[in-house]
Amino acid sequence: MLTAEDYRQSIRDGRASYLEGRRIQDPVTHPLLRVSVDWVASTYEQTCSAGPGARNPIFDQPATPAELDEQMNFLIEADVTAASTAGCMALINVAPRLAEADPAYRDRLERFLRRCREDDLRVAAAVEDGGELRVVRRTKDGIVLQGAKRHVLGAAVVHELCVVPSGAVSEADADRAIACAVPVDTPGLKIISITTAPRAEDPRHFPISREKSIPDCTVLFDEVFVPWDRVFLDGEVAYSAALADALGTWERARAAATLADEAELIFGLAQTIVEMNGVPDAAHILDKLSKMAVWASMCRAGWTAALAYAETTESGMVVPADAHVYATMAYGRSLFNEMVSYLHDVSGALLLTCPTVADYENPETHAYMEKYLRTMDGVTGEDRMKIFHVIRDLTADHYGGWAKISNQMVGGGLHAQRMATLRTFPSEAAKARARRVARIPEQ
Repeated sequence: MLTAEDYRQSIRDGRASYLEGRRIQDPVTHPLLRVSVDWVASTYEQTCSAGPGARNPIFDQPATPAELDEQMNFLIEADVTAASTAGCMALINVAPRLAEADPAYRDRLERFLRRCREDDLRVAAAVEDGGELRVVRRTKDGIVLQGAKRHVLGAAVVHELCVVPSGAVSEADADRAIACAVPVDTPGLKIISITTAPRAEDPRHFPISREKSIPDCTVLFDEVFVPWDRVFLDGEVAYSAALADALGTWERARAAATLADEAELIFGLAQTIVEMNGVPDAAHILDKLSKMAVWASMCRAGWTAALAYAETTESGMVVPADAHVYATMAYGRSLFNEMVSYLHDVSGALLLTCPTVADYENPETHAYMEKYLRTMDGVTGEDRMKIFHVIRDLTADHYGGWAKISNQMVGGGLHAQRMATLRTFPSEAAKARARRVARIPEQ
């Protein structure tokens, strides 16, 4: 297992990584990207600090709903690349299908996944096309790729990219039915990042994003060579959708588990700031809090149901029930804006105008800050300030906007989530019951 320092040194590999128009010379010390590097390093530190015999839960294959819940709880707290790596491990479920196309595909995929586990590597999933990535040339040694992938979370701070088609590919576009593993320092590969890491000289004003920002990347492939032993699919369009679907299972599962956790946090922040503001019993506030409590309860219930109806794959891995995952995401995210608006409403204008930590600590302004921010005995001005900063950073600033849209788009966005819920709902059983109630004989 890698230590945090091992990880930092491992990504100093000369990768062609860019942010805000400039090439990043050292990701470990870059003023913005190092926020992400430190976040990933903190997960390495956590998984490596438990002593000999410790297991890295990123690479576990949960065999029971309880183990799945335990892993998701870990991934919620871990950095985003831990989740994407765990998702790539779920590709083991599609290995038997790939063997139908070519037994070599299964062997190559299994070797890649085994090497990731043994070397403790981080992997980013490159799924969504940003420029019709395709094979432009084949040689006796491998393939050559041209095109782009977008929304590759964490590409700038991982070791490997797991490239798969974004969905079903037609015979006319067979050169796009490509799945492979590509090291991020491969010649011809360029990574362009954006990040929500705070630009402030004193980042304490951004308590969430200063620790939990991850680069959202566009990855460019300019004549990128991939050897055959890293290719898992090449042109067999009948199998093109299977890989993205397997990867998406874990992405969707984490999204549903995270939503349940986030909904409870948003309610907790609302209840806390209401009490700190000294207005916990106002009728209009209680009405908003009641709606938020229902929302948070239903988000948690949806994830609990997804665990309760989890299924076991051919490889022995337990995966949450798709119907409940999709329904949780569609319900929870469709109400997210409304719930956050309630949070903002009960917080008040200080949500945006509350001064910074540095202002609170300044000897010339500290006494005034404490006097005018505190509301009652037991509520310090400092504590109230901290809650305001968490709410703003989480829901009303750069990071909050990015996270809201990014989480909403998991699984293709709200419409796709609703349609997937319809597709996976046990409609035949529901129709059969309707016929029984109406006393209509079975056809």
